Amino acid sequence: MRKKYLTLVIFLCVSLQIYALPMQSLADSLTIYANSKADVGKVAVKRIRTSGNHAKIYTDKTLSTLSLSPSELRELRRKVSVQVFGNTGGDIQLYSDGYELGELVSLRYRTLPKVHTPAAVQPLVRNIDLPYQCPEGLDGRHIALWGSHGWYYNNQLDRWLWQRARLWTTVEDLFTSSYTMPYLVPMLENAGAVVLQPRERDTQKQMVIIDSTAMHQQNGTTVAETIVPEEGEYAVYIWYNRSKQAQSRTHIDIEHKDRTTRYQLNMQMGAGTWVYIGKHAFSPQQTARIAIHAPKELICAVRLGGGIDTTANVPRFAVGASSYLHFAGVPDSILDYSKGENTYINDYACRGQWVNYLLGGSQLAPKDDGLSIPIDLSMGLHSDAGVRGGDSIIGTLLIYYDRDDNKSRNLPLGDSRLHCRYLADYVQTQVVEDMRALYAPNWNRRALKNAGYAEARQPRVPSFLLEMLSHQNLNDMRLGLDPKVKFSVSRAIYKGILKYLSASRGAAYAVQPLPIQAMGVSLAGDSICLRWQPQDDPLEPTAAPQYYIVYTRQTRTVNGQTIAGDWSNGTRVNGTRYAFVAERGIRYDFRVVAGNKGGVSLPSETHCAYIAPKPKGSVLIVNNFTRVAAPEFFVDSLYAGILPQSYAVQDGYDISFLGEQYDHLRSSEWQSDDNCGWGASYADHQFALTAGNTHDYPILHGRVLSDLGYSYCSCSSALMEDTTVLSRHTMIDLICGKQRTCIHQPSMADTPDTLYETFPAPLRAALTHYAQHGGSLLLSGMYIGSEAAACKDKAFTDHVLRYTYRGDHATRNGTALISCADLPVQFVRFSTQPNAQIICCENAQGILPARGSVPLGTYTDSGMNAGVAFHGDCRLIALPFILESADDFATLYTNCVHYLIN
Repeated sequence: MRKKYLTLVIFLCVSLQIYALPMQSLADSLTIYANSKADVGKVAVKRIRTSGNHAKIYTDKTLSTLSLSPSELRELRRKVSVQVFGNTGGDIQLYSDGYELGELVSLRYRTLPKVHTPAAVQPLVRNIDLPYQCPEGLDGRHIALWGSHGWYYNNQLDRWLWQRARLWTTVEDLFTSSYTMPYLVPMLENAGAVVLQPRERDTQKQMVIIDSTAMHQQNGTTVAETIVPEEGEYAVYIWYNRSKQAQSRTHIDIEHKDRTTRYQLNMQMGAGTWVYIGKHAFSPQQTARIAIHAPKELICAVRLGGGIDTTANVPRFAVGASSYLHFAGVPDSILDYSKGENTYINDYACRGQWVNYLLGGSQLAPKDDGLSIPIDLSMGLHSDAGVRGGDSIIGTLLIYYDRDDNKSRNLPLGDSRLHCRYLADYVQTQVVEDMRALYAPNWNRRALKNAGYAEARQPRVPSFLLEMLSHQNLNDMRLGLDPKVKFSVSRAIYKGILKYLSASRGAAYAVQPLPIQAMGVSLAGDSICLRWQPQDDPLEPTAAPQYYIVYTRQTRTVNGQTIAGDWSNGTRVNGTRYAFVAERGIRYDFRVVAGNKGGVSLPSETHCAYIAPKPKGSVLIVNNFTRVAAPEFFVDSLYAGILPQSYAVQDGYDISFLGEQYDHLRSSEWQSDDNCGWGASYADHQFALTAGNTHDYPILHGRVLSDLGYSYCSCSSALMEDTTVLSRHTMIDLICGKQRTCIHQPSMADTPDTLYETFPAPLRAALTHYAQHGGSLLLSGMYIGSEAAACKDKAFTDHVLRYTYRGDHATRNGTALISCADLPVQFVRFSTQPNAQIICCENAQGILPARGSVPLGTYTDSGMNAGVAFHGDCRLIALPFILESADDFATLYTNCVHYLIN
């Protein structure tokens, strides 16, 4: 008997082993296939059931993390059929994570199940002075989103700290907000959406709160008035009570400087928290007045500015969600998720609960208590961890969850929570495809992961968590720190959201246009004329502009006092030109946006014009500084990272720079977030803004010129080919800033493109013609020495520039002594470190005089020449540093103008 049982056991073991062989072979084949589509790891086959020509293959979760089209799934079924049946004709069903893969096929290729859409409601806030609408955008949609973590109090360590490590000059807690704040949120709002955030959105460190006792009532209108402590832009918030008297179209008038902007506020939702209305410029010289057309007993307070979190003693924009939401009146039951045990958990866990708090009582969750705001979707933007060798990229992971905290697979109105997957798929696909097309053909697509992370699980709306890239991996961050990439990734997220919301409701969509380019302003008598060019989007055919909006700002002098205005609410024009009769003695500033049915673009660079009452002459200010860029990296086998004193050229003002990298040793291992090894960076700049390319330097020059009595106008250097225009001007002022030639290799091109060339051929030709006809040129910029040497145009360098390149890093202390015949002696100091006021000049160059020019001065530490001047058949001053960063810019600029014109 024992021998009989032993024989049976051996037979069963051999049979199982033989059966396991095709399962392992199939798992290996599925693993290869899956990872050809995305970086998702190994596939395990759990069991195979066959019946005739039918087979059911049960696997682990890996296959469910793919985004497959119908044709890709058919291909996969045929491959499996060959392995199971030896031919392609088998009826194959593949199961993963409890779903047959047919249920998970990418719905970008077929009709989405329509979501329950309640009757249209008046949005929470609407700017009724906007000269455009967004019928094919996100008009009336409410979106909740946030950028990862934040500064928080850790009750276990008894200290305030970041939730992630300081790496590559930044920290995830602010790095992700450098995507959402300047790019993603404005894009969504420009498409018509109302965006709500559990963290402070305003970087203004000043704050004024006017409570109800300081308000007064006039004819049923509640008026709050205040004087801001300093000049600047301030977000305006209102806190109001819940009441049956509340109206859905409450008018609000915000008087800011010389303008009034009108809003409608739906006070039937959002009561009991800070509701963001809009952002405007205010001045201590002018009263800020907010008129709310509602009874005074409904209004609790009006707030201007983000301010300082007094508990943490840091700017409020830096703190995490739990701190901000406490300030915003969110109940403790939402904020204390861990019941006092772990404040780290509280901070990330409160965000999804906050979304539900906003949603409760709305038509999308009528049985729940809350603020009655119909949130359409929510998202958290994070950066992941992980290090890979070589030039590999960790890439983009999307996380959703098909069940909520109550294990329900449905949203409150009965829609499937697979809508979380549909939304995540749209966004991940858009991010990966755009990154591969624009920057990195090897950008890695990772899993579309069904996992119960709090920020993906808790919201009772379509929601996802985006792990955009690895903040720990060198090659991810070489791209991730580039403002161009920040713009493109944010635009991809916006496009994914737009396409999902449109598809889930069966609506047409149009993507808002890219910003306009090649803008210029010219003078013709008493008229000011603007022109610009649209920017094509090769990735998005619906993004073509259909109209444009010109925004104007005026600065005038009254009784010797300068009164600066704020931006107008915009003038809509159908073409690419705009002209008007100007008033002499007023400084005009201009921005232009492109628009279509999907919304409007981000604004253009700022240009300006002024017609002097009795002009001494005319100056053309040319903005030749368009570059934005990541810091410079170096790589070798032992050391790698960001070069010392190499700073990103930020796009506008940035919140995410903390300090320079100090650990460049590849073998340094992470021990803790305070001792994080390779990539570790200082924290001496945290909580401060960093000024980058603010795209508005002509205004700074124009202020001085108007005081000197000169008319002026400005243009992009892309418009410099018209030499007849140049001849009208007494002087050309060429602003080069940190413009420097870069190589960009998009995947669709066989040869690299050149970006940001300082002296491209059309500009060289125009300046040569201008100099040959006796013109006067002021030239400044940090790389004008090396860029002149690189252009190899002897006629241009001999007859226009009249200098030769001497060397980089010509000064450490940023001090130069300007001393030259016909120029007053002046000590010039400029910032060599990042700061909040003006872009820094960390790498001023030295240049030598040539072709009759003379030295203009020297750097006080190195003794290298700090510029050249020429006074002959034409006139020239060339300054190889950033002129705008000089601490006494007005005096230096005035002296240069006098030399070149008098």
